[in-house]
Amino acid sequence: MKAKISFIIYGAIAGVITILGFILWMAIAGEDQDLNMKYGELIGYTFMLLALSTVFFALRSFRDKNDGVLSFKEGFFNGMIIVLVASIIYVVGWMIYYPNFMPDFVDQYTQGQIAQLEAQGLSEEELKTKVDEMKAFQELYEQPLVMAGFTFMEIFPVGLIVTLISSLILKRKRN
Repeated sequence: MKAKISFIIYGAIAGVITILGFILWMAIAGEDQDLNMKYGELIGYTFMLLALSTVFFALRSFRDKNDGVLSFKEGFFNGMIIVLVASIIYVVGWMIYYPNFMPDFVDQYTQGQIAQLEAQGLSEEELKTKVDEMKAFQELYEQPLVMAGFTFMEIFPVGLIVTLISSLILKRKRN
């Protein structure tokens, strides 16, 4: 039980790092839509990877305290505890931050995407179709469960990959 609590703590640390990452980035980028559109995704996923590196360190610590033994299954299961906790904290953080501090984020993002599409030289019909799709997504994203689902799917796959790699690297059988 004590080990499971430590994985929850590692997950909480990872979740807090991701939240602080997007708050820090928003403070740096501010109203600069070009900067945000160019580097926001890269910065966001970099913070996620940094935060989710806690999976590796938690599993290594667990293995070292367990006479150097860690099965892939144990590593994967415990890593997923960390990822789930971090993902939930990330979603809750975004659900609080977005409407209170960035209510126009989706509008800005959509405008940036439209500018990129216009620069690609799409026909008017293709551009209109893409813009209509984006506007439909905007309406959908305003629904809290949909927003939570999309936000969860930003971080969870990254955590899954980190957990798989960490579990494979750190697995060690008893001699």
